Amino acid sequence: MEVRNQPLTFVWKPLLIGAALVFLYSSVLTKLGQDWWTEDNYSHGLLIPFVIAYIVWNEFDALKMSVRNSNAAAGLMLIILAAIFLLIGSMAAILFAQRISLVMMIVGILVYFFGATIIKKLAVPFLLLLLAIPIPQLIFNKIAFPLQLLASRFADMGIGLVGIPVERYGNVIEILPKGAEQIVSLEVVEACSGIRSLVTLITLALILGYFTRERRGSYTQRWSELWANRDVVRTVVLMLTAVPIALLTNSLRVMITGVLAYYYGRATVEEGVWHDLSGSLVFIAALALLIGLNFALKRWSDGLDRMPSELAGFRSSSGNSPVSVRAVVTLFASIVLCGVFVNWFQYRGEMSVERRPLVEIPDRLGSWEQRNADIRFDEPTEKVLKATDYVMRDYYGPGKRLNLYVGYYASQRSGATYHSPLSCLPGTGWEMIEPELLQISTPAGKQLTVNRYVVKQGEHKEYLIYWYQGRGRSFANEFEDKFFTSVDSLTKRRSDGGMVRIMTPLGKDPVRSLTAAIDLTSHVADNIGEFLPD
Repeated sequence: MEVRNQPLTFVWKPLLIGAALVFLYSSVLTKLGQDWWTEDNYSHGLLIPFVIAYIVWNEFDALKMSVRNSNAAAGLMLIILAAIFLLIGSMAAILFAQRISLVMMIVGILVYFFGATIIKKLAVPFLLLLLAIPIPQLIFNKIAFPLQLLASRFADMGIGLVGIPVERYGNVIEILPKGAEQIVSLEVVEACSGIRSLVTLITLALILGYFTRERRGSYTQRWSELWANRDVVRTVVLMLTAVPIALLTNSLRVMITGVLAYYYGRATVEEGVWHDLSGSLVFIAALALLIGLNFALKRWSDGLDRMPSELAGFRSSSGNSPVSVRAVVTLFASIVLCGVFVNWFQYRGEMSVERRPLVEIPDRLGSWEQRNADIRFDEPTEKVLKATDYVMRDYYGPGKRLNLYVGYYASQRSGATYHSPLSCLPGTGWEMIEPELLQISTPAGKQLTVNRYVVKQGEHKEYLIYWYQGRGRSFANEFEDKFFTSVDSLTKRRSDGGMVRIMTPLGKDPVRSLTAAIDLTSHVADNIGEFLPD
């Protein structure tokens, strides 16, 4: 079919829309590029724009044939929704919402100009873009920690099979090196669990399946026909199989590390040459397994009947409609207006509030008394924490010691925000179990809802109580707090807030320990208002 020349080929139109997008998402794109450059889990994102550009260039003629009448109403709705996501994400420093907004904005622009059909043709590029967006740390840790436990469990089994005595406590493997007297502890962290290579392997599985497809139109059929297509099914199988491949190859890495530690001591396997080299070798092995599986699946599918020829190619449409100058200018103005609106809200000054520094929290709270100096983090930890102010100290009472941490952030618009225990503790080897919401009545008559967990590291267990507070609100749920941070940022010009955390060992009397933690919590809640202001 001969495709008529479209006005879209005039360079100024896409450049105009592109310039508007850069204006609206400049800070989002900058931070996303920095994460791709510095974050090992998503370094593959640096290549994704080039892969997407190649796919679009390679399929450009077919994409032009799929263009139908525009759907301005649906497109504008998506664009407005994307702008709302961007605004909420900017106000509450939710990077994931800001980045998903970018994807929604691109989808809305395409639907506005070309209708919804073209989105199906671009399903693979959009999926690649989504795979390059870092998921929220809270969700990341919910995936990473179970993988750490599985990797340590498989490694423990493997080390035991070769006759080496080994003990495992959660994600920590303990080995007594041959001829040594001191036990070596190997912690299976994120890098060794397979999580860092998992997203990259899933992305490579999608790219591998796409570029080794047998039929050009494999990914552009009707949704109901996709699951009857061998290329699509093979690609989905590859992406799903990337999970056990990443897990098993990294378990083998931990097992070999444990064997080397037994025969040659810990110094041989400390982070350094071996750690980096083994990580690279494991990734190469996983990729080789993925390629081998793809080859086997293609050979197996060769014996199956081919799809009917009428489903094998692109369904072209002769309903191509030119992109009018009026539509381009209208959309350009709308995006720029959104950019002005969002940037005005994001960068306008915030209300300054008076508060007392956290170090002035009373050293006596009820029957609990501080006896030692405040605890300070090291400089690297403080840089990660990015708190405006924080305090950490131990309180002592009748036969118990409780640790209090309070972190305060004067503004959360720029990305500095408190670190949820659900994100921090699993990353340092703590397992969080037995979650519960507690309703606490304070001596002053306040009602407070808090999170209560049992956290354990090996055989050691502690109670953890925490909640979020600021601007006259307190929440146990992080997402609820983020939502109202956005609301208050818009309506009160304030995004300040903090997190309060109390921990104490379970000891021999867990009931007494929990009662002590609740008692200190109630007294902290009554006194914290001057330090986390309403």
